[in-house]
Amino acid sequence: MAYECGSVHVLTACRNCKAVTAYLEEHPRANLHFHFIDVPGMDEMSAGAKHYLRWQWLAFQLSKRLRRNVAFDIVHHVSYGSVHLPTFLCWLGVPTIFGPVGGGQTTPNSLLPYFGDQARSERRRTVLTKILPWIPFYRVCMSRMALVLAANSDTLDLARRSGAHKVALMCDTGLREDFASDAPRAFCDSDGIRLLWVGRLLHRKGVELALDALQRTPVNISLTFVGDGRSEAEMRRQIVDRGLEQRVFWSGKRASWSEVREAYLSHDALLFTSVRDSFGSQLLEAMSVGLPVVALSQSGARDFVPSDAGIKVSVHDTAQSTVEALAEGITRFAESSVEARNAFSKSAWIASKNFAWVERARAAANYYRELAKPQ
Repeated sequence: MAYECGSVHVLTACRNCKAVTAYLEEHPRANLHFHFIDVPGMDEMSAGAKHYLRWQWLAFQLSKRLRRNVAFDIVHHVSYGSVHLPTFLCWLGVPTIFGPVGGGQTTPNSLLPYFGDQARSERRRTVLTKILPWIPFYRVCMSRMALVLAANSDTLDLARRSGAHKVALMCDTGLREDFASDAPRAFCDSDGIRLLWVGRLLHRKGVELALDALQRTPVNISLTFVGDGRSEAEMRRQIVDRGLEQRVFWSGKRASWSEVREAYLSHDALLFTSVRDSFGSQLLEAMSVGLPVVALSQSGARDFVPSDAGIKVSVHDTAQSTVEALAEGITRFAESSVEARNAFSKSAWIASKNFAWVERARAAANYYRELAKPQ
């Protein structure tokens, strides 16, 4: 995305054409111009790196043609949001902002067993991530960026080591204004604690880690899973094998936007167990309605969730130690006073205000003004 004298040119995939056109008919913007790019064969190709590289090349060619008539001041690449594949647009000769991007985070060795039969591919990803700063072409691309916005401190460090001259932290997730509650939560005394887990039921999201930790906590603590991503038979087996049938609840299907929001409002804390994630939109969603967070202290959760918005648990040298630490963190929250939970809620709710999309747009505009100044 770039802008010229207040105009913005957006390059996006053809699959977005219908939705964008419908929106612009209701919300006209004279200075907003969309260019839809079709990748031949995209219906037969998965939305992976191969497709993305082809899309990037076509976007680069289109950008060069556009530049013959438009004197771009800034280029801003916002998606695909991975630091592994830098944008080709840095070769246009225009100050380029890359991000926010994540992907610099890797899975701690101690938690690799939670990937099951995917552990080998996860190790390969870790190796690739660690050698990126040593790949010459990658270093050249990163050095050409006017600014890299990193979605977590792991990615920020990787970008710096890869030759990026200016790097800043920016969460890659924002909040809709109509999602947040009007005030923090007001907890009451209760006999039990209801934890909520939201997301795709993938290995890297730490589903089994959450179950292992819950197994080591008092029986008055329950856990509700909201999400899909694995077979019902496998998920039920994981629950039964740990003897958690009376403490774990899962509908077996994906929930709607309104159902997820209601779940945040009807539970006592969000349990976030991703072993590798840039951040996690569920963290912001939970915080915006005053739901305290119990999370592993790594990547985006470490960087953007305030320490007084819940309990953050460090990853240890062994999986067993991490499970025990997470179980202890959950138990500590369950044993906290109503006053302490209310304080967690207030801190989370206040912090979430900084992640509204309007605030993210304001920050981006400030970067545009700074980079567009004559040197």
